Amino acid sequence: MIFTGFHPNIYKKDVSTALSFLFLPWKWSQLKKGNNIIQVENWLQNYFSVKYAITFDSGRTALQKAIEATDIKYGDEVLVQAYTCLVVSNAINWAGAKPVYVDINEDLNMSVEDLKKKITPKSKILIIQHTFGKAADLENLLQIAKENNLIVIEDCAHTIGGKYQDKLIGTWGDIGMFSFGTDKVISSSRGGALITNNDKIAEKIMLLNKKLPESSTKTILQNLCNFPIFYIGKALYDVANLGKLGLSLAQKMGITGKIIYKEEKSCHKLNFYPAKYPNSLAKILLNQLQKLEQMNKHRQEISEIYDKMLVAKNIQKPQISNDEILLRYTILVDNPKNLIQLAKKKRIILGNWYDSVIAPNDKYLDIERTGYIKNSCPKAEYLATRSINLPINKDITYTQAKLIVELINNNV
Repeated sequence: MIFTGFHPNIYKKDVSTALSFLFLPWKWSQLKKGNNIIQVENWLQNYFSVKYAITFDSGRTALQKAIEATDIKYGDEVLVQAYTCLVVSNAINWAGAKPVYVDINEDLNMSVEDLKKKITPKSKILIIQHTFGKAADLENLLQIAKENNLIVIEDCAHTIGGKYQDKLIGTWGDIGMFSFGTDKVISSSRGGALITNNDKIAEKIMLLNKKLPESSTKTILQNLCNFPIFYIGKALYDVANLGKLGLSLAQKMGITGKIIYKEEKSCHKLNFYPAKYPNSLAKILLNQLQKLEQMNKHRQEISEIYDKMLVAKNIQKPQISNDEILLRYTILVDNPKNLIQLAKKKRIILGNWYDSVIAPNDKYLDIERTGYIKNSCPKAEYLATRSINLPINKDITYTQAKLIVELINNNV
């Protein structure tokens, strides 16, 4: 089976690390606190050449605290692109601000022209999302932010290591936000971080972080369980449906966590976050950080296969530079749902990020509570009906990539 998501970054070392925290009693005291957190923060500081790096239990917590650290007031507006995840709008709303959605370009990033139209005297923050790792038009977006005295937060949930004009993405704005969730570039199942060179903002972020509770034991254990269960479940996915059944049962029984919870989809808060980043998950992240360059190189190589070999006329491919590192290779087609169903029959699970202007699009999504106004971002609404993701993670072989290419070229 070929997967686009489903915890695609798991290494054997991650599984053994998770099992050691789960079953070795002398490590239980290190579940929440320890030196691994500091090591992750030091790694981020060194890698991005920034003065400050602060970790959190998740990217969504990190984003919320980044907004709060700017002294945002109730009713202040945060400019954010449509074609995004609802946890972004939740972070804005829960920080006491109002999201104002900006339309996008064909590259699935924020439109400079629509941004100009959406700015008001209440606009305080601009969140620049680098969708799927494709760098946004930073030069022009930052110029507009400067002209309007906007604080800039870069949403780098989809990239670590990509560059724009030879400078690392995440270091252009006032704050860079990163996510270490299950389906991200690197993963500790859950986690996030902020980086900044701004002393004043950093001081406020660290104060907000200090006030947070530790991650709950239940949440930590669920995320540790993700590693062995997904590792085995994916391997046995096609064996009489054992893997598929096991993964489903583990989630229903609460043994593993979810990427997004039902309550979040209806914009309601959960009691286990915001919280601090746990030491045990930080240890797994350190394993992954050692392989970041290797994983990023593989992503670029698989992206190159798609770029060269996808030749069907009805496909719109991403335009990527040599310095950009994608999370998923996202194409635009006329009937993505049909292609997803056809791929499933061939034992290929393609990705549906994002099939809605605010995602995920299911029965629990309360789009009105996200603050999105229908038809306010028509391009984003249209492109969401056409986008589909191809996998480029470490488990995708060159042969598998070519099978996916053949499937698409013959059926689009």
